[in-house]
Amino acid sequence: MQTASRAFTIEQLDLPSAPEPLVAEVAALRNALQREYLPDDPPVPAAAIAARARARPKMFRMREWLARDAAGTVVAQASLGQFVADTNKHLREAGVSVLPAHRRRGIGRALYREVVRSAGDGDDIVFEHYTNDRVPAGEAFARRIGAHETLRAHVNQLDLRELDRDLVREWSALRPGGYRLEWIDADVPDALVRNVIVAYDTMNTAPRGESGIEDWHHTPELIREWDRSRREAGRERRLALVIDEATGDTAGFTELTYDPKIPHVISQQGTAVIPAHRGRGLGKWLKAAMLARALREWPNARFVRTGNADANAPMLAINTRLGFAPVWASIIWEIGIGDARRYAEGGTA
Repeated sequence: MQTASRAFTIEQLDLPSAPEPLVAEVAALRNALQREYLPDDPPVPAAAIAARARARPKMFRMREWLARDAAGTVVAQASLGQFVADTNKHLREAGVSVLPAHRRRGIGRALYREVVRSAGDGDDIVFEHYTNDRVPAGEAFARRIGAHETLRAHVNQLDLRELDRDLVREWSALRPGGYRLEWIDADVPDALVRNVIVAYDTMNTAPRGESGIEDWHHTPELIREWDRSRREAGRERRLALVIDEATGDTAGFTELTYDPKIPHVISQQGTAVIPAHRGRGLGKWLKAAMLARALREWPNARFVRTGNADANAPMLAINTRLGFAPVWASIIWEIGIGDARRYAEGGTA
């Protein structure tokens, strides 16, 4: 499918099956966009982008588009993601990114039109958009289309060269009585699937602001699919569960992922303590024990990056004490399908 104007052409992208030259074009675009908000980061290799696309979880449907200028150069991208699950069937994750030199020429609206037209039927569909303060054009676009802000957060970063290792040793030694750590490095073993489901579902207690997102509910099938996707993409994982020794129940968890193809950065996934077990130092113990392993096992990494809602004071306090500092502010926006259609089908912007 192609949509053309005198100034640009839009084409649908099937990234999982794309040939290497096209993947290289996508990588060049994404790295150019990344330089706007992470100017000091090295470029992400095309091989990493291809591996993740080809290993996408089956319960996540993704559609993507590219825009080319009159010379045939890729200058913008758009995406529409949807989880095929029992909850949040109304939700669509949408994104539009245009290189700075090509903004305000109608490319963003044209791409967004493709996104909206592909969202499916139903008057209850809601689009979710993410912007950050290092790219003000993103917030301007969200406001222009009529989206409303639902949650403010920050991406926080820990420079491992500056980590207080004495503090890590101190917190790693806390070992609150009645609890033990259970480590999962590869796929989740059958005996711990239920514990991991409880851990992941605890993220439903994280702040969501004014979002209309419903609680997510994991299943053994979803856990297996997350594991397959991570493994086939070549990403490594360290998952630590705090287990209540008296009951065998999950009391908390933290998880890191690492892609050797992008060796400078470790991604912090979820961290949570079950409400009934809070106030006992489990969060500090978990985070420190995990960082101690990361230092030993991923020595080429320089940064750990994590997203934290501004309203999540307990986790922010732990991260700040460890040395995490804000890199950029992020905003989550939502817009209903009716308002999105009105913008997308309107005039030039």
